[in-house]
Amino acid sequence: MAHCIERGAAPPALRALIALSASASIWAQAQTAPADTTLPEVRVKDAADAAPSGLQGGVTRVGKLPQLPRDVPQALTVLPRQLIEETNANTLKEALRNVAGLTFNAAEGGRIGDNMNLRGFYSFGDLYLDGIRDTAQYNRETFNLNQVDVLRGSAAMLFGRGQAGGVVNQVSKEPEAADFARAGVTLGSERYRRATADLNKGLGEQAALRLNLMTTDAGSTRDVVESKRMGVAPSLRLGIGTDDEFLLSAYYLQTRNIPDYGLPYGRDHRPLDVPAQRFYGTRSDYEDNDTTMLTGRHVHRFSRDTELRTVVRVADYRRELWAVAPRLPGAAPVTDASPINRQRQARGGEEQTYTLQSDLTTRFATGRFKHELLAGVEVLVERASRWSYNSDATAVAPPTTVGDPNPDDPLPGTYGNRVRNAINSYKGLSTGVYLQDVVELAPHWKMLAGLRRDDMRADYQIVNNTFNGPANIDFGEWSFRTGLSWQPDDVGHYYLSFSDSFNPTADLYQLSANDPFPPERSRTLELGAKWDVLDGDLSLRTSLYRAEKEWERNTDLESSGGLLSKKRHTDGLELEASGRLTRNWETFATLSFMRARIDEHLNPNLIGMRPRNTPPLSYSLWTTYKFAPHWKVGGGVEGKSARLAYAATSTTAVPVTPNIAPSYQRWDAMLAYAAGNHALRVNLFNLFNTRYYESVYENGGHVVPGAQRTLQISFDYKFF
Repeated sequence: MAHCIERGAAPPALRALIALSASASIWAQAQTAPADTTLPEVRVKDAADAAPSGLQGGVTRVGKLPQLPRDVPQALTVLPRQLIEETNANTLKEALRNVAGLTFNAAEGGRIGDNMNLRGFYSFGDLYLDGIRDTAQYNRETFNLNQVDVLRGSAAMLFGRGQAGGVVNQVSKEPEAADFARAGVTLGSERYRRATADLNKGLGEQAALRLNLMTTDAGSTRDVVESKRMGVAPSLRLGIGTDDEFLLSAYYLQTRNIPDYGLPYGRDHRPLDVPAQRFYGTRSDYEDNDTTMLTGRHVHRFSRDTELRTVVRVADYRRELWAVAPRLPGAAPVTDASPINRQRQARGGEEQTYTLQSDLTTRFATGRFKHELLAGVEVLVERASRWSYNSDATAVAPPTTVGDPNPDDPLPGTYGNRVRNAINSYKGLSTGVYLQDVVELAPHWKMLAGLRRDDMRADYQIVNNTFNGPANIDFGEWSFRTGLSWQPDDVGHYYLSFSDSFNPTADLYQLSANDPFPPERSRTLELGAKWDVLDGDLSLRTSLYRAEKEWERNTDLESSGGLLSKKRHTDGLELEASGRLTRNWETFATLSFMRARIDEHLNPNLIGMRPRNTPPLSYSLWTTYKFAPHWKVGGGVEGKSARLAYAATSTTAVPVTPNIAPSYQRWDAMLAYAAGNHALRVNLFNLFNTRYYESVYENGGHVVPGAQRTLQISFDYKFF
């Protein structure tokens, strides 16, 4: 197996086949060799080419070369396809509920799309698709994903600019040699309707074509809120298994939503105590997104140990938002008659990115030292513009009341007019070169060392309240990654690693070119251990870390600058288990403890406070049991301790009283039947109808309630 990846143990059938083949080889040589010839030594090694099935993570390329999760000297969570399907996680956000230490933000300053914190640090700028930066503002889908990799810690050496929390890498489905065709339909409460198709056709022995399709039309347990999505993802793979392999793929995702800005906080600094379904927006609100990507990949294999992998991608993102953020004015006691102001959130944007990434990986030896070398180059061209809509102060929805909101209130004639103003444009060119070597110093001991140089030139045209006119950014930054690994056997891996990251003032279109501060810098020191136990069927990991960040920027698009903190840190402990406990029992469990503090701030009252949306405790569990030949039952829980929300950009010594999003536990259940080409699954979400808040607006304005109890029934059919 020239391109295999070792595991602790192969399946019994594979071991028997290897042993049988070895025995046959020895027997054949014995029949033809002279009587006095010594038979050569035969080494038998357990190996598996395919990623393991089930809830255990398979092979990952998040470290830019194929590795088992156990071999990566950094905390890594792999969300496999089976977990995504069994939990009916149809969006990236729903899939990431299974990751402890990750929380969601609620539309910071009108930001659209996926927005999360990892280990307490913003990570919406650290989203990737197949290793290519995918930071645009939109809501991501899972219909074309095979797995999701969440790599903790600073990762600028691997990916360029980024945060201290880590990266989220989506892994796309690819064409396979074998023919198959699958279709699925899901119906559920709140008018949930979804249909998918996954069609794969082999074109000879070395080529294949795959097409994934999706359409979704769903309501919500929140009044008025709805989501409509449509996706198409064709891909063609040529030269499978040869020295030159090509992949061509396209991706289109359209979303048409009525967005949800949730509930305001009450006078007690907790979410307003009203029914969970109550909606304070209007039926005219909209959120429209169109995402288009074209990707080409070429892999040239010089030998079994050396390959050059080159990826080119062109992406186009378009977004429109007109929504309402509810605000409770004044300081009077709250009654049903209290007014709710509907704060306008109206903006749009367009982005185009052009990416070239090329990685050379090779294995070789210098004397007694074995090396795994990675060298690469990345070029990223970005063009973006964003704007607000309609500067007319009268083009706002009329106020409503706490107890009787009306989404059909008469609106002014100019409401919804797409008249652009405050247009900000951005053009950037980023180049990165990187080199990493993993050296086997002695049996079972490896040292990793890597460095990267990134240069970025950016031009802005800024029009806002604090700066008018052009601005230019020109910077260069180094980032590092190093670690020491001890792998005494095929079961365990013990490591100590250090990594750092940077984030320039120009990043993520915050238009803060006039800030007088240096780039953000992050550092992560991590001590960890990983084990593959129960004959390799169950993966365990734990990590103890400290992550620090300096010169943290404000990420709210409502403002062009502002410093959240001069320095802060998170100390944490993570535990994780994934895989098979017995032949019929599988589990996926994560647990995170975080102690986070602001160390330095321009406002001394914030020093020592816990950073926003950073719960000290978070956890998730999903487990299934096959109790009959065709039947499986499953269940799980997701929980977080209380999170804080408060404005953090003040430079004056004013006291800060944070708003609080309460702790919660949400339980889910599943029953599944599969026989032959048919599969039926019933999912019951939020089994006990718990009131909880899934997303927090960190400046303290509002929170978004999670879904109440819902039922979904899925039917899947395999054609061949």
